[in-house]
Amino acid sequence: MTALLRPGREPSQHTLLVSDAVDQGRRGAASWVEQELSLGSKVYYKGWLPDGGRRDGHWLTGPSGPRGARDALTTGQLEFLDFPTLVERSGATSDGVLAVYRGEVERALDELWPTVAMTQESPELPMADDARLVSEYARWEAGFDDLTHRWPVRMLCQLCVAAESERAVWETVAVHHRDVVDGFWSATADDGHWQPRGDLDAHVARRFGAAVHGALRTAREGEHGPDLHLDLSGVDFMDVACAEILMLAARSAPVDQHVVLHGGPRFLRRLFDAVGRPPSVRESEDAP
Repeated sequence: MTALLRPGREPSQHTLLVSDAVDQGRRGAASWVEQELSLGSKVYYKGWLPDGGRRDGHWLTGPSGPRGARDALTTGQLEFLDFPTLVERSGATSDGVLAVYRGEVERALDELWPTVAMTQESPELPMADDARLVSEYARWEAGFDDLTHRWPVRMLCQLCVAAESERAVWETVAVHHRDVVDGFWSATADDGHWQPRGDLDAHVARRFGAAVHGALRTAREGEHGPDLHLDLSGVDFMDVACAEILMLAARSAPVDQHVVLHGGPRFLRRLFDAVGRPPSVRESEDAP
């Protein structure tokens, strides 16, 4: 998954890797873990163990896993924690989850590992109609952001669409809109600008909509808000479905919030006009 490596940039600090199928997600996670092991990071992996509960029986240490993972599990560079144990240790609360992660980071740094890499498989959270769980989830993801800001920590969250409810997929992508990799498209946020990249088509329209929702929400609450500054220079393709979702989100925003367009090809402006561009969508001075 070359998008995770982003040539020419430092490794991302807190990324969401989205996959439609388990095998696709494994390939991306294996690439990330292999990279972190090669960089000398202490790697913590949290996931679902196969029947029998043996850590050396997980796919991560098998033929389809990253090179060096089995040896790293033996030497201690890689540690595995199964989700049931994480739930037991954390009490299934955001504070408890963050305490487990902080403890791992502090222990790794005490052991003089230069960087800490932490990843977890799609957690299969029951968020369908439970506002409390959604709030708890948002809190621990914000806590992960804090970990990456305070210490030399890189975090990869994994989302397998096939394993999660629609609500879980929506909320997960919305929370992670600042750094998400989803097949042929991705998005980052920098200096108050949100930038989607790649190909945006009907297949990813709902997930793109979730990311737009998260970006608008964050802009309203952030220091650069309330307007969402949308950098379109990295968009190679956008179809009608994604254009309609973007314009609908802008139309539904509070009256004092605007979507400000920066850069990007001219065909996008024509597409926005064709699907109905609301007054809340404005052009920046650098627009074509």
